[in-house]
Amino acid sequence: ESGVSSFCFLQNVFTPINVREQGLSLAIALSQHILQGEGAVRVHGGGLAGTIQAYVPDRLLEKYIREMEGLFGDGSCTKISFRKCDVCRIM
Repeated sequence: ESGVSSFCFLQNVFTPINVREQGLSLAIALSQHILQGEGAVRVHGGGLAGTIQAYVPDRLLEKYIREMEGLFGDGSCTKISFRKCDVCRIM
């Protein structure tokens, strides 16, 4: 809900100095189109100069990467995964 608010209502995903440059807005909209209500996407890391973070179901991952890199260029997606083990603190 916070990501939707930033994108739709606060509109803090682009700078008013250059409103023609709306890569983050486009990336969020394309992500929502690809995901069709599965997974999640939000602006991350600074909004105006940030990036997006998308949680993509495994079955949509290759399509998601193909579509996003088709628009934004090769290497524009970075695939990460979560560890299966718990996090621990090392003293």
